[in-house]
Amino acid sequence: MKTEMVSVLNSSIIGGNLVQMDNKNRYHVTDKNGSKKVLTQDQFKRNLENNYENIMTGREFKFQKQMSPLKKTILTLLGIGGAAIGIYYRKNIINFFKKPNLKEKLNDIVQSESGQKVKKAVDETVDKVKDALKNPEKTGEKAGEKAKEITEKVTTKTLNLWDKFANFVRGFKKK
Repeated sequence: MKTEMVSVLNSSIIGGNLVQMDNKNRYHVTDKNGSKKVLTQDQFKRNLENNYENIMTGREFKFQKQMSPLKKTILTLLGIGGAAIGIYYRKNIINFFKKPNLKEKLNDIVQSESGQKVKKAVDETVDKVKDALKNPEKTGEKAGEKAKEITEKVTTKTLNLWDKFANFVRGFKKK
């Protein structure tokens, strides 16, 4: 892995941004909030051209990465495709979002096998919470004991792992 060496000597402040060049001829731009961007020479030149008036008047601006033509084309095609699908299926989409139809769909989901499992789990959890609120002493003791057991197990395992790691590192010292 090659490292990037940012030159401190070739740094300057342009539009309130610290600009530094690295050994791969890329520009590292840091704005006043500390966010960093790495720009190619072409991107850097485009930003300078677009903000020429701001540079001449001394106003601050942000360097921005422009979208590549490929990204612009893909996003445009996706937007056109989404609009075409929406127009083609407009009747079905409108029918799907009508209130009575939507209630029927939700009711079908709730009545399905997986919907019943979820409903049962939610009901059990609600019952447990209600019991805990009614009898905080009993559930509090049980929860405290369970938390203590879990804490002891986790602490023991963590200490055992650190011990194994220490023994592993000690093995390198012997020669």
